[in-house]
Amino acid sequence: MPDLLRQVRGALLVSLILLLVAASARAEDSYILALTWQPGFCAERAGALECKIAAKDKPRLVLHGLWPDWDMNGDSRRDASDDFCVSGENNRKVIIRLDSGSWLMLPPVGLSAVSGAVLAEAMPGTIVGLDRHEWWKHGSCSGLKPEEYFATSIALQSAVERGFLARLLANKAGATLKRKVLVDAFENDFGRGSARALMLDCANDNGVTSLMEIRIRLKRETIAQGLSADSLAIPAKAPRGDCGADIRIRNWPE
Repeated sequence: MPDLLRQVRGALLVSLILLLVAASARAEDSYILALTWQPGFCAERAGALECKIAAKDKPRLVLHGLWPDWDMNGDSRRDASDDFCVSGENNRKVIIRLDSGSWLMLPPVGLSAVSGAVLAEAMPGTIVGLDRHEWWKHGSCSGLKPEEYFATSIALQSAVERGFLARLLANKAGATLKRKVLVDAFENDFGRGSARALMLDCANDNGVTSLMEIRIRLKRETIAQGLSADSLAIPAKAPRGDCGADIRIRNWPE
């Protein structure tokens, strides 16, 4: 009997340790702010409508989206099943089916004329329905109303544009920079170690990685408080991303 008790206690201890490890490894509830480096995106998709009419005098970061990152449906996973938070399974399937085609077929978001105009400036992709896609896939899961969701997204984008990293990208458009230079620029604003909340997304550009997007992880509970060192959700381990040591910062073609 004592041996059995020891075995049971040992099994319980192992289970407890595994649970604690899993809990510590689980990322905190957060949002991911995705901003696209417009010349990089348009170099890969020159035929995209928003690229044909882009204001090419100012290379900049434009709004892609603000993505909730937590377990929406209670299945202890964070995956595609947590997107499209539409009431009624049949309704959800309809929205997902529409989203797989032209985004302009999705129901409109319903912003005021003023908010819509501001959003179109921040997110040129609204011309092809990117705002509708982002709202139904991600915004509907945020717990925010459309006006609040997009106002928050735009405010965060504006804060990034005022920062050292965005200004560095604009000033160095056309150059190739060391990845560390971009990381240091981010940490210049938010402090040492803060770049663990930053992910750089790149495309292969003739053997050199070319910047496509930056993604910043932010705490869920402080999302309405703007961008600051305290609002960053800094994981224990930095995301790998897919950029090399050297990163091309594309400019608009001459």
